[in-house]
Amino acid sequence: MQEFLHASHDDTTQAVERFEQMISTDKIVYFDVHQIESIYDFYMDKALLDQAKRIIEIGISQHPDSSGLVVKKATVLSEEGQLDEAFALLMNIIPLESKNVDVYLTLGWIMLQKSEFKSALKYYEKASLIADNEEDVLLDIAYNLSQFELFNDTIPFLKQLLAKNPTNENALFELAFSLDKILEYDQSIAIYEKLLNINPFSENGWYNIGIVYNKTGDYINASKAYDFAISINPDHSEAYFNKGNCLVQNGYIKEALDSYLEYISLTQDKSLTYQYIADCWEQLGDYEMAIRFYQLVIKDTPQNPDAWYGLGTSLIEMKQYQNGLQSIDQAISINPVNADYWFAHARGLFEVDQPADAVRSLENGLNIDPDEVTGWFELIKLKMSIEKEFDVIEFLEEVKKRYNESPAVLYTMALVNFQLLDNSEMALVHLTKALSLNTEMLNTIKEDYDDLYSSTAFQNLLNTAQSRTA
Repeated sequence: MQEFLHASHDDTTQAVERFEQMISTDKIVYFDVHQIESIYDFYMDKALLDQAKRIIEIGISQHPDSSGLVVKKATVLSEEGQLDEAFALLMNIIPLESKNVDVYLTLGWIMLQKSEFKSALKYYEKASLIADNEEDVLLDIAYNLSQFELFNDTIPFLKQLLAKNPTNENALFELAFSLDKILEYDQSIAIYEKLLNINPFSENGWYNIGIVYNKTGDYINASKAYDFAISINPDHSEAYFNKGNCLVQNGYIKEALDSYLEYISLTQDKSLTYQYIADCWEQLGDYEMAIRFYQLVIKDTPQNPDAWYGLGTSLIEMKQYQNGLQSIDQAISINPVNADYWFAHARGLFEVDQPADAVRSLENGLNIDPDEVTGWFELIKLKMSIEKEFDVIEFLEEVKKRYNESPAVLYTMALVNFQLLDNSEMALVHLTKALSLNTEMLNTIKEDYDDLYSSTAFQNLLNTAQSRTA
């Protein structure tokens, strides 16, 4: 039986109810084109492609001359991945629908999926020219381009939109996000600030500007931004996690622990956070707590080499050398090409009075990371203590030749000549050359050998070398 219902003014909810009733009863119900489009839009907004496709098929059977419905069918096909069929439908309908913005938006989307990006931009530019509601169209284009990480192409459409409406929050957010993705961090921050001046309660705005601040190394402002995001949404787990990372970078280890603990109270993804918490306890010198959390990580992910390494170094700090070495052995068995594991292994072996084995572990670590000044210096000190015939000058010359006078080797030669050979003249030669190549390695020397670094004799040597490189 066929019913002709001409309720063209039914609202969308009523139209959807009638459609679903028709499906459940197998009755054929008539819908006008406007109702078909309303039902279609309802299902597309909910990403219910099967229902959207069904109503369009019914619509075309009832209104075979409606080119607008054909356009919507092509849109469904493109969403289903039937790109060539959708493209053919649209190309056939363009003469009748040359002013239909959905034609060009869909063609652009098809070209994106086919990785034909220049063609996609051509269709999107056409869509932006003929659109009545240009803001919505420009924003749709920006969203689509962003999905394919075409951020440089996204930005002009967003700027075009903002030239017409500078307070469009969605456009400001997308522009700031795109600028972040192309590494224009200062510009990104400036746009996020505009957004937050308009809407200071934008949770995602504060969270994202925190991410950008973090990328620039401005951990203080990043932490403040995460605080704002948390004040708006106390359950924003990722803000707690990122805040914890920022606090660690600023040396606020105890405060970072609080943030990490808040994070794990809100999420099921706890293993990585347990590791960060363990590292915090280790930095605070509470090795028992560090061990507890490293063990939690290992229980959850037994093949995590960093957790075994952290467990090992914590045990060594508690003078449980054999247990510590066993843990570091486990880390090395999982990842044998991490230099830090071998350096820690060498330290443990030295503590249990196995200097020859410690030498081999140091050598393994330096083969992986030859830029480790401390590793070279400790290796030479060990070799000098256990090899009576060890020729330190010859060894250093061979290393220097092997690594083309790298800064790490030159700094090592300066330290060896200054402290072990009492040859300040040669130490000055090597230190001057090292400073001309790399000044940052001085921080390593200060951190690992502060007494030596702070001594009057070394400071005089350093001042003379710096004056020669000025």
